[in-house]
Amino acid sequence: MSLIYILIVLLALAGGFLGSLMSGGSLITLFILTILNIPTTIAIGTLKLVITALTLVSSLTYFKEKAVDLRLAPTLIIFSIIGSFLGSTFLLSIPEETARIVVTILLLIGVYFVIRGGRKQKEPMFRSRILQALFGLGAGFYIGILGIASTLMIITILYLFFSLDMLKANGTAKALIFFNNLIAFANYAYQGSIDYTIAALITPPIMVGSWLGARTAVSLGPEKLKIVFVIIAVITAIRILFQMF
Repeated sequence: MSLIYILIVLLALAGGFLGSLMSGGSLITLFILTILNIPTTIAIGTLKLVITALTLVSSLTYFKEKAVDLRLAPTLIIFSIIGSFLGSTFLLSIPEETARIVVTILLLIGVYFVIRGGRKQKEPMFRSRILQALFGLGAGFYIGILGIASTLMIITILYLFFSLDMLKANGTAKALIFFNNLIAFANYAYQGSIDYTIAALITPPIMVGSWLGARTAVSLGPEKLKIVFVIIAVITAIRILFQMF
């Protein structure tokens, strides 16, 4: 077994673990595909396949542990798929620099409220199905076009405005991300823009890492998972800012 193969498997395992625990799986997977010099379009298509597998394992694990909000998830998923389709089809977006600033501000707001102790009221701010549908539409649109720190963004909003604890916000976000990546994967597969040989290499360790990450998140519980969120959100915000300047 070559050294590069071992490195790729270990990176895939780490990507699955971090992606399922909170966020970061896409970044590590894309890094692996960059190492292998895969053309950009095929790399993105392969990434969608791998992340679909990651979030499938993650979502099922969270679901088994009752860490997915079943009242909220269906509305968010259905409308996020519509939003993702609209976003990717019409390619509507705000300027990238503006998007990065908005994402960074929202992540830091989320970090502030997590450290402060979160929202105290028991009832969610977005109780209306219409507001939930609009959020799902906006989330899918965002994923379809920009996708910058999309998992952290969705977790932040579910935590702040839907009053989900960090574990349920994480599990529900993974379910939403899964369905959006599944649609994107099907689109890339139809166009023949997936390297199935590379996907077969990195998907199994990604799935194992995903299961381990979800199990770790469940064992940590909502309160300790807040610490993980704060660390990853701050690192992500710093990385976005460095990319801007």
